Amino acid sequence: MSSFLNTSTTVKTITPIPNATLQQALAVLHSDETMLSLNPIIKSHKLLPDSSSEAFFSRVPDEHKPPVTGSYAGVIPVYEIVEAMESGTAEGEAQSGSWRGGWASRFIPDTITYESSIQSTADGMVSITHAPMGVNSVTTWVVREASAEEGGKGLVLEKTGKVTSNRMLMTFIKTTLQESYEKLDRDFVAALEREIAGQHDVEKVT
Repeated sequence: MSSFLNTSTTVKTITPIPNATLQQALAVLHSDETMLSLNPIIKSHKLLPDSSSEAFFSRVPDEHKPPVTGSYAGVIPVYEIVEAMESGTAEGEAQSGSWRGGWASRFIPDTITYESSIQSTADGMVSITHAPMGVNSVTTWVVREASAEEGGKGLVLEKTGKVTSNRMLMTFIKTTLQESYEKLDRDFVAALEREIAGQHDVEKVT
């Protein structure tokens, strides 16, 4: 019955990363504080105790349990996150980069609390979220060289997100999911550009 009531959808985006090295891009991806700050409707977050990691990943399919790739030393951090909508409108939600999309005001309060993990990998990161009403997501971020079909020059960010929920909610989630993922990509590139500009300013001073 569970498989009948639940469904999944996958979104994939590929975004050019201009004028950046792999090390610079990974430095931003591997900064939890920077990545959490990309979502403007996150009002607060706190790192949960190490014991929370085991409980969190007990609810994750085997293919997404750490380590996702290679070896990983230590405990995967899990955060408790509070999101609060500012506008309360569908348009505002669509622009927020949130997994909630334009259906949030119809089904859940303006403020929600959920758990999310962030795991650094050799070529990017994996974030997993357990949200209210049975909405779960796994997002894989990979920084790689552009293929010939993508221009064959420079780096790109390839992001794949899989969201699972009950079928009723998925109807609404799909309406803004692609747009929210694309916005998150743009915000990541902007954060990377700010970081690189800051590095150049430091180099000029020194």
